[in-house]
Amino acid sequence: MIRTTLHPPVPLRRRGLAPLLAALACPTLACPTLARAQEAAPEPIPRTTRHELASRGGHPFRVFLHVPAGEPPPEGWPMITVLDANAVMGLVVDTIRVLAFLPREAGIRSAAVVAGIGYRTDDPYDLVRRSFDLTPPPGREMPAAEGRPAMRTGGADELLDFIEETVKPLARRAAPIDASRHAVLGHSFGGLFALHALFTRPGAFRDYVAGSPAIWWEDSAVLTSAERFIARTDRPAPLRLLMTVGAYEQSLAPWHDPAWRPRMEMMRMVDGARELADRLRPLPGLELGFETLPDDGHMSAFPVAVQRGLRFILSR
Repeated sequence: MIRTTLHPPVPLRRRGLAPLLAALACPTLACPTLARAQEAAPEPIPRTTRHELASRGGHPFRVFLHVPAGEPPPEGWPMITVLDANAVMGLVVDTIRVLAFLPREAGIRSAAVVAGIGYRTDDPYDLVRRSFDLTPPPGREMPAAEGRPAMRTGGADELLDFIEETVKPLARRAAPIDASRHAVLGHSFGGLFALHALFTRPGAFRDYVAGSPAIWWEDSAVLTSAERFIARTDRPAPLRLLMTVGAYEQSLAPWHDPAWRPRMEMMRMVDGARELADRLRPLPGLELGFETLPDDGHMSAFPVAVQRGLRFILSR
């Protein structure tokens, strides 16, 4: 005989049921308790390492180094140095990965090693540091004003030294590099830096992408360097320059504050870039591209400059 023992029902307390009922009542992602248990781990940028380094002058940098998958070209990978990497390193790497998936359809030769120059912050920009690193010498001391901290300018040559002495060797240790296909890509002050590098150290890179370059900076002093570059008889060749600028960097977009108009007119971002392009275009040995981005202001022009710039660099 099998005996069946019936236990008296266990009393259910409303307080004990509360967590269970709450879990059943809300979707997983909407429930704080369950969401904490299923928090996603951050996904790093594919095939990219991070390096905490310092320049000869002791200025700290965070360098992001991306090496593509697969076999390099026989002559080695092209190398692209990207400025403001905290803001756009992921965009740059993903764009190259997309283009290189079908390179012939995309009109490029191969993927590339990317060295992103960034800072030891989780923010997209370090405004104080980039104001020093990306602007040409001699620079000046700028006191704090209108909520902006005090800062120095004029450190572009120190950054160029850092790229030559530290960043390029770092990349060469990680992957075979084609020494004839170095490029630099920057926006705003980064675009100014790219122009300064072209005009003062044209042998440092073959390809220069200057998105929305701040030509107006310090009374357009970079134009003096441009004239010296134009007058040189020993310019290396080939050299390639792409300049882009948003149409709404000199005129008001529908979303702009009308109070910005006087400053935009003073900076002459579109006219200044176009005039410099016209001045450089006749130079033998320099392949020049210039593009006005019709729907973009200063910040939205950066991602577009990345896309245009990467195709420009990798197409040759």
